[in-house]
Amino acid sequence: MAAGRGTKDLVSHGCIRITPSDIREKMRVQPTAATILFLLDASGSMGANRRMVLTKGIILSIVNDAYHKRDQVALLAFRAAHTELLLPFTRSPLVAKYHLRDLAVGGKTPLGLGLKEAEILLKAESLKNPKVKPVLIIVSDGKGNVALEYDDPYDEAMHYAERVKRSPIEGVFIDTEEDPCSFGYGRQVARAMGAHYMLAEDIVSRGMIELPL
Repeated sequence: MAAGRGTKDLVSHGCIRITPSDIREKMRVQPTAATILFLLDASGSMGANRRMVLTKGIILSIVNDAYHKRDQVALLAFRAAHTELLLPFTRSPLVAKYHLRDLAVGGKTPLGLGLKEAEILLKAESLKNPKVKPVLIIVSDGKGNVALEYDDPYDEAMHYAERVKRSPIEGVFIDTEEDPCSFGYGRQVARAMGAHYMLAEDIVSRGMIELPL
């Protein structure tokens, strides 16, 4: 039987010719660890109805999952005219649960300030360990109503959201607005961040957390 064209290409002077593309090498790939910062809206609007209850339940589910993956988590809350680091980076879900339990709610919503401080914290952690993936998970209705550097709270929030987008930070925006079609602020902030957008109600109805990271 005459050799086919493929055989002629492989055989030269009676020897099999091996090209670099024919070589395969097994590689052990380690999963990328993550440094997850929760940015929690603790303003007065979050105290309405079931919002804060939903928020705490969602965060604890993600924290428990992060524990099994050996990821680090931290909690940064914003309300009134300041931010508060409730929990520095840790791998302990019990510590996170303790700090969430007594989270105070009230005041206005300095969303821009929260985004600014969150970016600073994640960049600092990335400098300490550049091999981990920085992840920012915002839990809010997106209705910033107080600005510290801009005249308009919306402009300030969008400015710092765009800064996050230009950074290596992976973003997730969990919208706690019960009717997101009414205003759509959360979706707008998520788009400016280049973040994945999720509805808190949808997460709860599915009964599980699947972050698109």
